Amino acid sequence: MRINRYLALCGFGSRRAVEDLIRGGAVSIDGEIVYDLARQIGENDKVKVLGKPAVPPREHEYVMLNKPKGYLCSASDPFERPTIYKLMPAEFRKLHYVGRLDYNSRGLILLTNEGGLTHSLLHPSREVPRTYRVWTRKPLAPKDIKQLLAGVDIGFEDDAVAVSVKAVQDHTEIVLQEGKNREIRRMLEVVGYRVVDLQRIRFGSLELGDLPEGEYRRLSASEISRLHGKKKE
Repeated sequence: MRINRYLALCGFGSRRAVEDLIRGGAVSIDGEIVYDLARQIGENDKVKVLGKPAVPPREHEYVMLNKPKGYLCSASDPFERPTIYKLMPAEFRKLHYVGRLDYNSRGLILLTNEGGLTHSLLHPSREVPRTYRVWTRKPLAPKDIKQLLAGVDIGFEDDAVAVSVKAVQDHTEIVLQEGKNREIRRMLEVVGYRVVDLQRIRFGSLELGDLPEGEYRRLSASEISRLHGKKKE
């Protein structure tokens, strides 16, 4: 996108007005003053006008959080336990989480204010995969892995099936296509294992990567596009 169009989207006035700002040396990209009216803005460029960030209004927000243990996926708690919103700025309190993690689990949480995307990702018919790293006190036996893949009764007339179960060094990687309450913990209890630690590392096309625990970041345009089922351009 050209710099003049970008600044107009940011609310700095008409095309002529923003061109005057550029010619007057009021605009910088990544700390460099820009005078070229045809300059293109890249996805990761940081634009400022008179030293202040120039950011276009966003209809929707998309944020990834690496949730630590000891935080609730909830807006509030009657027992005053910390919630995931304590880890983010107040402006993100309007966002809702897409698929919770329990108090003692950690890893990837997607937050957004786009209701349609939330419904699409959570609806069982979409079969959106969730990938977890799971640590247990002892390695899973082949017969128990087979049972998890075939499906187990986790109580309350509810069944759960793992899409895949794979041993990886000191933990097990399990993929599910639903987000039932404490699903993995309940599944492993049925076959005789206690979960010591649980971390979600993928949700659909979204990967946790190297985001530090307790930190958050906005999604890139390509990540948002893939969540909506569009090919990366």
